[in-house]
Amino acid sequence: MEKIAFALILLTMSCSSAPQKTEKVTTQNSNTPAQPESNYVTDLRITNNQGIKTGDVIQLAFITTKASFPDSIKLAMDGIPQLTLKPTQNTFDWETKKVNPGLHNILATFYWEYPVQESKSLQVVLNSDIIPEKYTYKVIKSWTHNSKAYTQGLEFSNGFLYEGTGQYGESMLYKIDVTTNEIVQSLNLPGDVFGEGISIFNDKIYQLTWRSNVGYVYDKDDFKKLFEFNYPTEGWGLTNNGKELIMSDGSENIYFLDPEFFQETRRIQVYDSNGPQKSLNELEWIGNEIFANVYGSDRMIAFDPKTGKITKDIDLSGLLNPKDCKGPIDVLNGIAYNAPAQQLVVTGKWWPKFFQIALIKR
Repeated sequence: MEKIAFALILLTMSCSSAPQKTEKVTTQNSNTPAQPESNYVTDLRITNNQGIKTGDVIQLAFITTKASFPDSIKLAMDGIPQLTLKPTQNTFDWETKKVNPGLHNILATFYWEYPVQESKSLQVVLNSDIIPEKYTYKVIKSWTHNSKAYTQGLEFSNGFLYEGTGQYGESMLYKIDVTTNEIVQSLNLPGDVFGEGISIFNDKIYQLTWRSNVGYVYDKDDFKKLFEFNYPTEGWGLTNNGKELIMSDGSENIYFLDPEFFQETRRIQVYDSNGPQKSLNELEWIGNEIFANVYGSDRMIAFDPKTGKITKDIDLSGLLNPKDCKGPIDVLNGIAYNAPAQQLVVTGKWWPKFFQIALIKR
């Protein structure tokens, strides 16, 4: 595994010209000794902070008013301690084999004569170190889709296709017989919410809303609402891996949620080699990857659920023939995978057709 090396360059000044240091003492409580803080380190920066990828060398520099190295330096990333150094030279290595792409917070704590210490923080963006494979598609077959359905979520389960739709006053949940293409069950959402992604987990249907910060849980068989849950972000796409609910909010962030208490258990940031992929919308778990529509585009991507690294970039442009559009249409959205039949189905908001497609590597 490659390493990230940090070069700490000590830029010193003459002690005689250094300003008088003023120590600041913070009393934690009556029983805990105060830890004096210094102002020796005046700057900490990344000197190659452009286009850094996981596995690249990050070069850091700090300026200090002391002529000597600190006794030790502790480094943490995103609040997790990484290593402790006793600097005797200007360079050292930092292994990052477990660091995912994304925006990260680095905290460096410098320890001088006991108990004097000080901390400096900065942020670094790590892009993915892999280039996504390019795909196009082949249409296997197409069939009628309800052109009044503003598709937000799509999922297969036990021979039926479930669809969640949006728009205020028009948001619904459908159950479609895949043999006849008939809607066999439906439910209207409250008129003041905008329906979003859906996912089926343990015989329950989970449905997000856009900006209401509320989701609904229904009995899969009769669509009876069982309870509601809340989340602090916007709700966009939803899927699951058999253990966790997985949610998008229109950014590059993907949230993993406990399906019982709806608490965030972890998150990843979705990146390719050029930077973050924002506008992640509808989600679908396929194999060991998460597929996502990119809102406002004809693209679909796949990414690693552990790292957030984009593995596939799929161009679905030209899928909908303009001759089939007899009313208003919106963007591509909706991914469903029927695992037993290995059937991949896509559609869009107000689109008149479903499409079963096969992916073709370029």
